[in-house]
Amino acid sequence: DAEHFFDGFKENPAYALTTLAKAIEGGAECLILCDTNGGNLPHTIREAMQAVKDRFPGTPLGIHAHNDGDVAVANSLAAVEMGAVQVQGTINGVGERCGNANLCSIIPNLSLKMGVSCMPPDQLKRLRPVSRYVMEVANIPPNRYQPFVGRSAFAHKGGVHISAVEKNPLTYEHIDPELVGNRRRILVSDLSGRATIKRKAEDYGLHVSKND
Repeated sequence: DAEHFFDGFKENPAYALTTLAKAIEGGAECLILCDTNGGNLPHTIREAMQAVKDRFPGTPLGIHAHNDGDVAVANSLAAVEMGAVQVQGTINGVGERCGNANLCSIIPNLSLKMGVSCMPPDQLKRLRPVSRYVMEVANIPPNRYQPFVGRSAFAHKGGVHISAVEKNPLTYEHIDPELVGNRRRILVSDLSGRATIKRKAEDYGLHVSKND
């Protein structure tokens, strides 16, 4: 693990690259580049990784990102685009300060959107239960608004939204929630329209005409 690599690279690229050379001389088989302070953005991750690839072609690279700038997931995905073969993170992003890269977002993005096979589909469906289990063990309330695994990640409230998602889920859902062990939730509120009431009635076994 090259701690503080990205900040070090910005201050003194030559010295930062030299430290990696010494690590390789010492027997390192994979260079894990760390955004230890969590303040870098994806474009700086790409620039630094390109310099490393140019200096050490063929050397396996990894990424270790903290979330102080709220872009640890984006930085990790950018690193994979640049050829990283190892991603370090934690379930739900739990970690010091603002947390680490959230594997509950990284894994489905890699698997479902970037074509990187990192988990079989049957295990990917366990992502939400695993997320909930870790928070339960840690005695931390789960974040209902967490992408992919949160209770509200696929919840729909506005009448127009619900009517549209009933016709074509892609209108307001970026993936099928069942792929990550989640489910669609239809909420009744002052924003509800006819489609909402009809759907809720059907959930309770009441068949109501849309013209009723």
